[in-house]
Amino acid sequence: MCDSKLFYTVIIIVSLVGITLSRENLSLTKAEKQKLDQFKDAVSKISFPAEWMQQELNLVRYLRARQWDVQRAKSMLQETVAWWEENNMKDIHNEDWTSIEKDYPLHTDGVDKFGQPEVYFCNVMFPQIPSLAFVFAFAEWDLRGAAVQGRLNRVIRWFFKAFDDVHQKSIEYHKLGKTNGTQWNVIADMDKLSRQQHLCIQCLRFYTELALILESRYPGGSDKLFVVNSPSIFQIVLSLINPILSKSTLNSLKVIGANKEEWGKAVYSHFAKDQLPENLGGTRKYSTVWNEI
Repeated sequence: MCDSKLFYTVIIIVSLVGITLSRENLSLTKAEKQKLDQFKDAVSKISFPAEWMQQELNLVRYLRARQWDVQRAKSMLQETVAWWEENNMKDIHNEDWTSIEKDYPLHTDGVDKFGQPEVYFCNVMFPQIPSLAFVFAFAEWDLRGAAVQGRLNRVIRWFFKAFDDVHQKSIEYHKLGKTNGTQWNVIADMDKLSRQQHLCIQCLRFYTELALILESRYPGGSDKLFVVNSPSIFQIVLSLINPILSKSTLNSLKVIGANKEEWGKAVYSHFAKDQLPENLGGTRKYSTVWNEI
């Protein structure tokens, strides 16, 4: 069970776009379909390290990320393939994470209000149409400690592991016909964000790395991003990631201050309170077992 004294919770709510209620734009114009066909041909000789990379839904996202420029989209996808191999992502779920998961807990349990499973990082979750989610209690994540101890790279990779775990689960739901697309909603609770513990000079790379991976390796993955209880010092993070985030991601980003009535309207319209942690007005209790559903 997570410590009840949580100060900073990031809730990444991965929303699997439902069959009957699709948030993701899956329709293509005739011209876009022609671009997709050209793109499929252009990347046909690439040796993809993961099957999902060559799926049409993924190809469309890369095309949209590069304004339907086939060559630029191909270069972007090739860079993802190279990154995937350089970082040995295919084996990331088989690595020994014992020393990291204790100090930087991540959990997957619970279901959204549509009855679909959610993925959690000990106070991180995902719901909304059929939804997967992952949540983590950032107060328990001592980024400065990780930087001082030389473990920051490992912590960042640990986050990538959870990130990819959710991504793969969303793909499996799509394959099973439960959804016709996959996107994520994100809620980040910045209550009592610590300048010393979370915003040290070395710590800032954590945020830029995540923003870069979101935009360059999983383009189009997010639908809405809510930042609640945001203090003025969060502008430090925004100033770093704003140049990295795409226009569509920036348009989906909603930063809200400490007014609970204001952020509550946004959060509670998407999530039932029994699926939210106590610090967000919910009643959700979390499993202590990683990846338990």
